[in-house]
Amino acid sequence: MNTFATAQATLNLSHVAIREADLDLAATCGIKYWYLPTPAHSKVDNGVVWLAAGANGTALHTHSDEEEYFSVEYGELEIFAGDRWIRLTAGQSLTIPAGTCHTLRNRSAHSCLYFYSIAPQYATLI
Repeated sequence: MNTFATAQATLNLSHVAIREADLDLAATCGIKYWYLPTPAHSKVDNGVVWLAAGANGTALHTHSDEEEYFSVEYGELEIFAGDRWIRLTAGQSLTIPAGTCHTLRNRSAHSCLYFYSIAPQYATLI
């Protein structure tokens, strides 16, 4: 797991409260994205996502060389990884290994906010 990502999840969730979403698809598909800053020349992509109740995330996909880390801030998030659905609640996290097919959804009656980080396996940030 990317330790920088874990720290950023805690430090940067305040971005959601103080600025408009970088990509607001709430009206059409129930998703808002906030992209978080990373160090210059970093190979890591970090962000915070709000997912409406009943909304689906991205289509089933893989990252051939990158692992993806998810951490739920509030609500419930279901992640399909490999061959099964995994339910995460507030405070729980999951890392999807590189090359694993995955997608996500929020089947609960409440919205969900989660942090994600996509990074090459064993990535260094310096």
